[in-house]
Amino acid sequence: MTKLPHSVRWRMLMNDLIRTYAKLILRRNPKKEHIGLLGGPGSGKGTLAVKLGPARGLAPLGMGDVLRRDDIQKEYGDRLAEMSKGGLLPDALVHEILERELTLPAYRSGAIFDGIPRTLEQALLLERTLAWQGIKLDWVFLLEFDDEELVERLTHRRTCPNPACRRTYHLKYSPPQVPDVCDACKGPLIQRKDDVPEVIRARLVKYREEIVPLCMFYRDARRVLVLVKPPKGSTPQDVFDFAMRHLKNN
Repeated sequence: MTKLPHSVRWRMLMNDLIRTYAKLILRRNPKKEHIGLLGGPGSGKGTLAVKLGPARGLAPLGMGDVLRRDDIQKEYGDRLAEMSKGGLLPDALVHEILERELTLPAYRSGAIFDGIPRTLEQALLLERTLAWQGIKLDWVFLLEFDDEELVERLTHRRTCPNPACRRTYHLKYSPPQVPDVCDACKGPLIQRKDDVPEVIRARLVKYREEIVPLCMFYRDARRVLVLVKPPKGSTPQDVFDFAMRHLKNN
């Protein structure tokens, strides 16, 4: 706790007071569960969220998918341009969109956050939003892989752009049955603009800079961080099984 700046500790205290006020005075203490997933681009956060969501009765909230959604792109337009270059969007803008998303009925029972928070500032803003409901993040899983493995994973990724599908494939390990065609909806697959090596490496530089204070916050201050470092050859099912065992035993 002493390693975090005084300003951060002060905001944590204020969030705790807000949560207590929401519970005791406003009588807000909904039966919700919220889980955060951290990890570099290509670490499998989205895959885990999709499997973990139904298992826990929660809606996956993939911030990348939200930001690429047509209604969000139309409303925010040029304000999202930095994302296609591998850069991070302003924290206030990300949180503005997140707060709007959390009002949807899909998250009535809670959410699994994929791709948010990415920075300490986003973590504090998210904590404040949940605090006004009398709740907080229950657990945060960190999926840890070497950078080169992440580059390899992403350069071979292909995505279905159909908003009703969004299935992803890996050309080496889980390719589609027909090249460049989605198994589920039969639409054409694409390589996302940010899934090329130069953009991936730029994203990883930003990620490594931001993850250290974020881990310190969730591990040392809030004590909800769970490190997941799968051995080489592990499958998404192995990661899911590990997460489920932790949630059942804690």
